[in-house]
Amino acid sequence: MRNAAVKGKMRFFLIDILRGTSVMPVLKELNQQQYLPAEELEAIRISRLAHLFQIAKTHTKYYSQFNSYQELQVLSKDIISQRFTDFVPSSYKKKLIKKTTGGSTGTPFSYYSTNKSLSYLWAGIILSWQVAGYRTGDKVAFLAGSSLYKTGWQHRLFYNLMNIDILHASPLNDSVMKAYAEKIKCRKTTLVYGYAHAINALADYLNRQPATSFPYLKGVVCTAELLTGSARENIEKAFGVKVYNQYGCNEAGVSAFECEQGKMHIISTRCIYETDKDGSLLGTDLSNEGFVMMKYNTTDIVTFSDETCSCKRNFPIIKNVVGRLNDVVVDMKGNVLHASFFGMVFSKDTSIKQFQIVYNNDIIEVNIHSNNPDEETYKNKYLPLLRNHAVFEYYNLKINSPFFVIKNGKHKEVVDNRQSR
Repeated sequence: MRNAAVKGKMRFFLIDILRGTSVMPVLKELNQQQYLPAEELEAIRISRLAHLFQIAKTHTKYYSQFNSYQELQVLSKDIISQRFTDFVPSSYKKKLIKKTTGGSTGTPFSYYSTNKSLSYLWAGIILSWQVAGYRTGDKVAFLAGSSLYKTGWQHRLFYNLMNIDILHASPLNDSVMKAYAEKIKCRKTTLVYGYAHAINALADYLNRQPATSFPYLKGVVCTAELLTGSARENIEKAFGVKVYNQYGCNEAGVSAFECEQGKMHIISTRCIYETDKDGSLLGTDLSNEGFVMMKYNTTDIVTFSDETCSCKRNFPIIKNVVGRLNDVVVDMKGNVLHASFFGMVFSKDTSIKQFQIVYNNDIIEVNIHSNNPDEETYKNKYLPLLRNHAVFEYYNLKINSPFFVIKNGKHKEVVDNRQSR
């Protein structure tokens, strides 16, 4: 075991050399910081913010107009896209790494990251893995899509050195999932990491089969999507290990992980965080000095807690991550229901291929695409469930009607047509 750990660390040091990152030193830093007193963590954060604001104020066009962090306006994707070069400090001479996200509206959003910021990203992810039992160099299976992993020979080399197997989240039919289960077992996988819905789908498959053991598996970490209680139970039953949640928004410097006590801790020394009147998380990546985005609106609805945790970590606690503002249903009483609720419900019904929820101030409509044309069966099954969880004046259900699509043709699970929002 000791030799394996040494080899694992050597792999990561080689990655840092090849990529110009410092993941291992940052991971060591975070492992120490998480147990520091809260006032020391706050002092680190405030010092880093003052340093970043001075860079931005002095060397960028956008921030030159502001005299303090408190004066800053909330930053949207539109503002950044319109004034892209105004966020790059003229003093920054190191490598800039262009990143592009799909965006919750389907419109790609680009920004620059740096090797330092990437180091904090990966160190934060590995910190979440460590809670689940991971040790440097252990075999990891990524069950996800392109938002979590990238292609190309450089990334393949990177994953190879990290001892990561890529398992594509689509398609996920029985033959694919059988192969994945066998690979996880035969490759002596220690950790499964990926999309909550994809891991839950694999768990559904496993729970339909004769009992399968994964003797080397230590834990499962879900990310990128809402992890419901039922999905957690389903995954734990299938794999026989504990499931942990991980949350991040890299462009905002936000990285959070679930501890052994089930609390979600945000790595506060990397970011400044707050919420607006709608509950949307605003973040500032304190590690990105090459493309400064302060008070960036993630559009993720997040609530925080003032409680402390018995795990002794003093990173602040996120009470709840509801999800993207654009991915929720808000009923007539203001109750919020996330799209993943429908995903979990409909994923149990093998006759449903895809769905879409369209709603306005008083009407909610479910559009189901299925090989089964019997509309009454679906109405009797799902409309009562919908009435129990969301308050609207009218409830409709359609079968195989054309989906509403956004400009780039991307399918959205939830379409919000409310007026006067």
